[in-house]
Amino acid sequence: MSTPMQDKPLFPFGPFLFLGDSVTAGWTAQNPPLFSGPQAVGRGIAGQSVRDTARRLRSEIALYGAKGLHLLCGRDDILDGARTPTLDGIVADIAAMLRDTSDLYVRTWVGSIAPVDPTAPGAAGRPIALIGAVNAWLRDHVQEYGAHFIDYDPVLATETGALRPDYSDDGIGLNAAGRAALEAATLAVLTVPDLEPIWPPPESEDAARRRKFLHHFGYLDSNTRYPSPFIQFAGKPGASHYGVPFDADGFLNAVPIVARKPEGETRILVVGDSTTIDGGDIANTLPGRLERILRAGGLDGAKVYNFGVMSSCLTQMTHLIWSRLVTYSPDAILVLSGSTDLFQPWTYDPRPGHPYNAFITQRLYDHFFDTHDPRAREDGLSYEALITLIYEELKRLRAEVGWQSPGWEDAIVHHYELAAHRLTKLSHDHGVPIVSVLQPTILRKRHLTEVERGVASGAFLAYLDRQYAKLEAFTAQLAARRPYRRTFTALDLSGIFRDREEGTFYDVVHYDDPAREIVATRLAAEIRGALDRARTRTPLARVRHLLGGRRR
Repeated sequence: MSTPMQDKPLFPFGPFLFLGDSVTAGWTAQNPPLFSGPQAVGRGIAGQSVRDTARRLRSEIALYGAKGLHLLCGRDDILDGARTPTLDGIVADIAAMLRDTSDLYVRTWVGSIAPVDPTAPGAAGRPIALIGAVNAWLRDHVQEYGAHFIDYDPVLATETGALRPDYSDDGIGLNAAGRAALEAATLAVLTVPDLEPIWPPPESEDAARRRKFLHHFGYLDSNTRYPSPFIQFAGKPGASHYGVPFDADGFLNAVPIVARKPEGETRILVVGDSTTIDGGDIANTLPGRLERILRAGGLDGAKVYNFGVMSSCLTQMTHLIWSRLVTYSPDAILVLSGSTDLFQPWTYDPRPGHPYNAFITQRLYDHFFDTHDPRAREDGLSYEALITLIYEELKRLRAEVGWQSPGWEDAIVHHYELAAHRLTKLSHDHGVPIVSVLQPTILRKRHLTEVERGVASGAFLAYLDRQYAKLEAFTAQLAARRPYRRTFTALDLSGIFRDREEGTFYDVVHYDDPAREIVATRLAAEIRGALDRARTRTPLARVRHLLGGRRR
C-alpha cells in the first residue's frame, strides 16, 4: 500500500498507536513509511505476552500522544511453548488495558487473534483452542469498555477456520501476503469517514486531579515495587521488567550477588532508580554497559551488580547501601539520583523525603488494622473505594505539607541534601569509594526534538527546572568541598547531553541506547578514578609513598 499523501492525513484526529506482539511487529516493519509516525506509530514487540504489553500501554500512549489505538495481542502467549496461558489470564490483562484506554479517552480497536493451521508442525502441543476462546470473549465484551472489535477471520481464515495457506509459509506466522491482507482489512475500518476522537467531558479541578491520579495509579505495579525490609520496596523476585526477571533478592542481575567475593573480582555496585534498570536486557542497562566498558579497558576482573530500584529516592538508596550492600565487600559503589526525589512528591507522596508510596502503605495499614475501628473489617472495600480512600489521603497530605509552595520545594531539596551527607559519611565510615552522580535530565538539553518538547506540562517542567538548579548548586559545593575526599566523589551529569542534537530522552530523565552508552563510558572513567584513589590510600601504599618521599 502506498504512503498516504502528506496533505491528507490518514488519521485526522491525531496519532494512532499500533500496539501488540510479533504480528504487529512484523506487519508494521513491512511498511515503514506508513508506521513511522506521526500519524501512525508501530509498537509491536515480538515475543511479548499480553501482560508485557499491558505494562507499557500507558507510557506508550503518553509518549506518542495517541488518540487512537489498535491492539492486537495474545498470539505469542498461546504459541510460546515456554508459557502456560489461560483464558482468564489473557482476558484479564486485555480488560485492564481497555480500562486504561477508557480512562485516557483513547478510541480503541481490538483485533482478533490471527488463526493458525492446526496441522502445522509449529502448532503441535500448543493450546490453539485458546485463540477461538479469546476471540469469542473479545467479540462479546470489548464494547463494554467503549472499544471496537475487528474480526480478521473472514480475511485470514479458510472455511474450516485454519490460516489460509497462501497467507503463511509454515501455517503459523503471516507471510508478506498475509500481513498485507491484515493491513488492508485494518485500514478499511480505521479510515472510514467522520471518525472522531473521544473528547473528555468537562470536569471540576478536583475531578481533573483525580483523573490524573488514576492515570498514575497504574504505575504502583507490585512486580517492580515489592515490599522489602528497610528500603520500602524493590523488584519482586521472579517477576520481570520488560521480560528480564528479577533475581532472588529483587534486583536485575543474572544471578544474585554472593557474600564472599571471588578472588580476583573487582566488585562494583550500582544503585539508582528506573534509569538504572532500563535497557530491555541486562547487557543494555547502564550497569551491563559499564561492566563491558571496564573489561574492554583492561579491568578483566570487573563485575558490576545492578541494585537499581524503580522509583527509589536517595534516602532509600542510602538505606540499601547501609543495610545490605556494604557487607558484600564492594570495591566501589556508584549512586545515580536526583530526579526521583524531585518529581515523585509532585504526583505521589507529597511529604519531602518520603518514598513515593509510603502514604498508601500507611493509609491501608491504618484502615485495616485500627483495632479501635471494627468497621474496616466489615466494609467489603471495593477497588473503586480503595482508590477513593487513597486519593482522599493524598489530598489531605498535600494540604498538610503545603504542596507546590516555595517552602515545600525547599524542604524537598533539604531532604535530598541530608541523604547525600549521610552517603558521604557512610563512604568514610566503611572505607568504600562512592561516586554520587546527579543524573542527566532533559531540562539541560538545548536541542530538543518534537517528541522531547512534549514530554511534560510547562508547570511541571518549570518546577523541575527550579529544583534541579538547586541540586546542581549543591552537587557543585560537594565536589568543591570534597568531604572525605579519599572515599567520596560528587559528579554532576545533569547536562551531559546539553549540546547533543539527536533525539535522546523519551521522558524527563529516561534516555535511549546511544545516550546510555555515552553515560556508561563517562561513569567507567569515574569508577576507574575512584579505584585508583582507593589503591593509594591503603596502609602499604602510604608507607611506600612516605619512603619514596624520603629517598627524594
